[in-house]
Amino acid sequence: MFKLYFATPDKKVASDVELEEITLPAFAGELNILPGHAPLMTTLEAGILKYRLKNGETAKLAISWGYCQISADGVTVLAETAVLGADVDLKVIEQHLKDNENRLSSESLDEIQWMNVQHEIARLRAEQQLLSERH
Repeated sequence: MFKLYFATPDKKVASDVELEEITLPAFAGELNILPGHAPLMTTLEAGILKYRLKNGETAKLAISWGYCQISADGVTVLAETAVLGADVDLKVIEQHLKDNENRLSSESLDEIQWMNVQHEIARLRAEQQLLSERH
């Protein structure tokens, strides 16, 4: 067993939760972490974070970029956002995706604006993927 500490700027998602395993959308690809994993620090991309608790229950959240540290004590996740499937509205996501994709093709954006829109699109696609995995 190992423990999960998971927070966003707005909320504490999990603290001292005992895990069997966790799968993270890391910068270089998906990471599956089991007890005894070597220490590691990585950045996270927008995607689906999944974990299985000691009692066998599982949870899935759509996250945006962040950081993850794996140590002997457990896994610490700091993400910009974390959303459960129950909190996602597909119609809202689809409209926001359309709006952001239109911004990329129709507006003159500087590099920072372009990057922010790309991050928003990635976050929305992760939430869309979370809904598709739920069904």
